[in-house]
Amino acid sequence: MLKKLICVGFLFALVGCKAEIVETKVKTSDLKKSIAGKLVSVPFSAVLSVLGDDAEVRTQVKRYEGIIENYVDLEDFEISKSMMGMEIKITGNLPLVSGDKTKLDGKDPWVLRIRKTANRTLQKPYPFRVALETTDHFASFKSEFSKLNMLMTPDPYQPLLIKIRNRDKSKLRVFTGSVEIQGKHHSIYEGEVAKRISLKMKGGVYEHTEPLIFFNIQ
Repeated sequence: MLKKLICVGFLFALVGCKAEIVETKVKTSDLKKSIAGKLVSVPFSAVLSVLGDDAEVRTQVKRYEGIIENYVDLEDFEISKSMMGMEIKITGNLPLVSGDKTKLDGKDPWVLRIRKTANRTLQKPYPFRVALETTDHFASFKSEFSKLNMLMTPDPYQPLLIKIRNRDKSKLRVFTGSVEIQGKHHSIYEGEVAKRISLKMKGGVYEHTEPLIFFNIQ
């Protein structure tokens, strides 16, 4: 009975397959290269928690690792024990692309995508926006998980911690909402990025939409 409860807990822990946080680092030079049409990759890490730590649960996790490795530019898939079972840390590279027509080298389910700002009020002060979005490959990625378990449905909306570094002295200004910066929560944030900034977008509205930042870079 206990084993069955652990397995059920495992399934519900991964329903929606939402990471605790997806962390990535982007340089201002990366943003400029992507806007210029170059395909850029940035590092990312993601942490997921799983209930249970028996052989059956580990076998299931290893199967999911194979699927992730087939779609994501994976560097490491680390499994460690936690208070409630297991903690999975995934590290790899995430494409930073610009526009809708950029072709990917792989089958990445998610990308950081830069688009031109459509909102008329924001177009002039913030001509660009960047968001963590799904790609056309997300549907097949989701299907692969569902084949192993019908309850396994990767969530398209993931919490994001994006660290932006201004190392080339660009003039960078950002605008976003529902964000945490250095432990402080902002309903709306607007400001210059002289050296660096860390923007954490998790929970609330981000349960149902992608993390999004408007920016101006020169």
